[in-house]
Amino acid sequence: MHLLNKFWNEELGLVVSAELVMLGTVGVLGATVGLSTASTAINDELLEFSHAIRSLDQSYHVEGHQSCRAWTASSSYRQQDVEISRADLCGQIESMQNTEKSSEKQSTIKKRKAPPKAKELRKKLEQKKKNENKKKAKQKKKSQNA
Repeated sequence: MHLLNKFWNEELGLVVSAELVMLGTVGVLGATVGLSTASTAINDELLEFSHAIRSLDQSYHVEGHQSCRAWTASSSYRQQDVEISRADLCGQIESMQNTEKSSEKQSTIKKRKAPPKAKELRKKLEQKKKNENKKKAKQKKKSQNA
């Protein structure tokens, strides 16, 4: 009987195990939230990195060479405007985030279509360029008349 009363009155073991459960729960929650935050931060950084890489202009032009008996053709590449390309990239990223991953593999390759957002941005940029060209033409006419 004396042993039972001693166990009944002693609460030290209960308090220690309750503290361990509480600390374990807080630790697991903290690790989960930390990993989620790290995952989000890494995804955001990779997105910014992809935009930075896309902003690099890779256009080039090499003149051809001609001598008495030989010649070399010129070569050039003009990259798509950065604003249009970044709009396409943003639209593709948006569409990838919105679509569900399907387990079926597609057997045919579909032609790439620009997402709707990218099409709207492309139209706005083209309209802006047309307006700038019109302004330049008007300025040339004014300078020629003066």
